[in-house]
Amino acid sequence: MPKEVTIQDEDIEVIETTGVDIFEAQERASINSQIATARKFPRTLKRVLNESIVIATFNKETALTCRYAKPVGTKTINGASVHLARIICQQYGNIRVQQRIKSIEHKVIVAEAVAFDLETNYAVCVEARRSIIKRDGTRYDDSTIETNAMAVMAIAERNAIFKIIPKSIIDIVYAEAFKFAYGDLSDNAMLLKERNRIFNVFKNTYAMSEQDVIKCIGLNTKEAVTAENIADLQGYLQSLKDKEFTVEDLLKRNTVKPTPEVKKVTLKKKQATSSKKITTPPEMP
Repeated sequence: MPKEVTIQDEDIEVIETTGVDIFEAQERASINSQIATARKFPRTLKRVLNESIVIATFNKETALTCRYAKPVGTKTINGASVHLARIICQQYGNIRVQQRIKSIEHKVIVAEAVAFDLETNYAVCVEARRSIIKRDGTRYDDSTIETNAMAVMAIAERNAIFKIIPKSIIDIVYAEAFKFAYGDLSDNAMLLKERNRIFNVFKNTYAMSEQDVIKCIGLNTKEAVTAENIADLQGYLQSLKDKEFTVEDLLKRNTVKPTPEVKKVTLKKKQATSSKKITTPPEMP
């Protein structure tokens, strides 16, 4: 066990310290040093904004990764992706971000991410959860759980970063990346070209038919696809690539659910059928 030796009035006093104490002291000294450096070399928000836009719009492939879309129930949730969060975070500087798996329970994985702004001494801690149960109630295998663990850590990281960096910067960079990625989809020829490209990616990479793709965005025909639908489909592709959800999750949206009226008719038919059944009494011996 390490020991510290101090001299007081020519007497030697031995102070025992544990490994934990040493680690905490080293970690505290490291953070204090980083805070001092951050305040000595503060960030310039104008530079952060400009450099983030340059990187996010460096090429179309990068710009496309800056937006995600995810099906939730009958709706689509979309917004700035973890890739955009990392781009801005790198340029923002003077910030510490750490993420870890907090626990793997029977039904869910819990991830935790901490973002610490060294200049303002402001920190946030965010949790994210991911189910690891299949539709039939069984648990995913170990390799699938590992993949989901990486995905949920990325989600926690993104949410923590976006709680630190000002929303005004995020919105501007996101808008520029979106415009660079999709161009002017108000032009019908451009929209048709992008629509065909995306449909081919779904077909060749994920074996999804054209009708599957159309249904998963709540439409009936390919001609009804709009510029917003194109952006959502590209977001789906990015989220599939990042393992945020699976093809099965998309296809679940295509299952037609009975309306309340259909449910009532089905229930009445069952009740009428059951009332017609005649119970035969047991034969007398």
